[in-house]
Amino acid sequence: MRNKNIFSTISTVLALAALLLLAACGSGGTTSASSSTATPTLSTTQTPATAETPVANSTLTTTLPSSVKGPLTAIRMLTTQQGWAMTANAILKTTDGGRHWTNVTPSNAPGYQAARGTFIDNLYVWVVSAQETQNKITIQHTTDGGQTWSSITLDVQDPASVDMLHFSGNEGWFEAITSPGAGSQGAYIFRTTDAGQTWKLISQAGRNGLPLGGFKSGLSFKDASTVYATIRSTTGQPTDPGLYVSRDGGFTWQEQQLTPPVDLTVQQIGTTPPIFFGSTGLLPVYVTTPDGHAHLVLYHSNDGGSSWFPTLPIETSADSTYIADTSHAWVSDWQSGKLFYTTDGGKSWQTALVRPGKLKEMSFADANNGWAVTESQLLHTWDGGKTWGNITYTNQ
Repeated sequence: MRNKNIFSTISTVLALAALLLLAACGSGGTTSASSSTATPTLSTTQTPATAETPVANSTLTTTLPSSVKGPLTAIRMLTTQQGWAMTANAILKTTDGGRHWTNVTPSNAPGYQAARGTFIDNLYVWVVSAQETQNKITIQHTTDGGQTWSSITLDVQDPASVDMLHFSGNEGWFEAITSPGAGSQGAYIFRTTDAGQTWKLISQAGRNGLPLGGFKSGLSFKDASTVYATIRSTTGQPTDPGLYVSRDGGFTWQEQQLTPPVDLTVQQIGTTPPIFFGSTGLLPVYVTTPDGHAHLVLYHSNDGGSSWFPTLPIETSADSTYIADTSHAWVSDWQSGKLFYTTDGGKSWQTALVRPGKLKEMSFADANNGWAVTESQLLHTWDGGKTWGNITYTNQ
C-alpha cells in the first residue's frame, strides 16, 4: 500500500473507514467505517488549543484558517453538519457540512504527516501520530471538542505510520508500523485498560503469532477479547489471506483461513481490518489473479468472525474502502479514479455516474450524504455516491 494518513473512518473506518488515511507503507489502501467506538472515561492535564476566528459564511467556498497549510488529508463526518478533518499540520472541525472549518489544533502539535484520528463524536477525539526520526508516538485527546487537549508520548523504535485508536469501553488498542523492507514490516501493538491514560506494548510482529512478513494494514476489534490484525500484501502462499485474530485481547495471535473467492484464481491475497455490526462482520479482501488484474471481494460473517463467506468479486485496484453498515459500502479505484458502490452488502456493485478521481479518504454521514478528499479537493455527494460535486476551499 502506498503511504497514507487516515482516520477511520473503523475506519472498513471504522467502518467504522475510514477509513481510513495515513495507513502503513506497503499496503494498497485503507478501510474506514461509520460506527463510533464507546466513549472511555479519562481525566488528564489539559493543554489549550490555538484560537482561531471563524471565517465569513460562503455556500461555495470552504475557507481554512490562516495558520492551516496544505490541503485536507482526512475527513470524518459525524452528521450532515458536524465533522472533523485533518491536514499535515492541523486538526479542524466543522458545524455546517464542511463549508467552514475552525482550527482546534493543540498548541504543542507534533505535526500530522503520519497520523490517524479517532473521532468518536463532536466532543471526544483521539489523534495518534508517529515521529519516526524521534522514535516516538504522540497520543492527543480532547473531551470538549478541541478547546483543551491532553497529550502523552510513547517510545517506539522507527514508527513510520500508525493505525487509529480503537476503544471498547476503557480498553483500547492501536498499532505502530515501521517502514517496510524486503517483503517484511515490523509492527507494535499497544493496549490500554484505563481509557488511554497509560499504554502497554503487548505484542509485536515476529512474536506472539504475528508475522514479520507482509505489509501491515491495521487493527479492528469485535469486543474486548477479540481483536483482528490484517496484512494487505503478503509474501507467502496464495492461500494466506493475511488475517490474524486474537482471542485474548491482543496478546497472542492465530492465522484465520478464508474460503477462496468464487471464480477467481488467486496469486496474491490480502486484507484490511474487518468491521463488525453486532455479530455481523464485513471483511475487505484484495485479490490479484495470475494475469495481474486486481479484485476486491467483500467477505461476510454472521457468527462474529468465526467463519467468513465471499460475495461477488469486483475488478478494481481498490485503494480507499468505506463501509457504512451491513448493506452500504464504497470503493475507490486509485488507477482509474472510478468509484464503485453497493447497497446490498457486496452481492452486486454499481459504478458512479461521475468519476470523482483518486480518493484519499471517504466519510458518509448516512447512505446518501458523503464526503471525500483527494490530493487537492474536498468532494460531496448527496445521492449515495452516484454523483459528486466539488467544494472549493482556500487557505486564508
